Amino acid sequence: WGNNWARGVTYRKDDAVAGFFSQIGQLYVVHHIWKYENLFSRKETRESAWRKPGWDECVAYTVPLIMQMRSRWMSSNDFSPIR
Repeated sequence: WGNNWARGVTYRKDDAVAGFFSQIGQLYVVHHIWKYENLFSRKETRESAWRKPGWDECVAYTVPLIMQMRSRWMSSNDFSPIR
């Protein structure tokens, strides 16, 4: 999983804030944090990834390994450099 996703994340590196996974406790719990201006921007960014050669291959190899997935929308604090 890690090798495939390491290649795949390069297709969306401009929106990446953080990505990490656990090797202690519950193993291989993966967290990705992406930044978007709004939900429309999120939709456009995700759709544009499908137009890049190789993204589909990344998804094809990594999605079958997902056992559970949750999404959350967070907003940054006023002091956040991500704003």
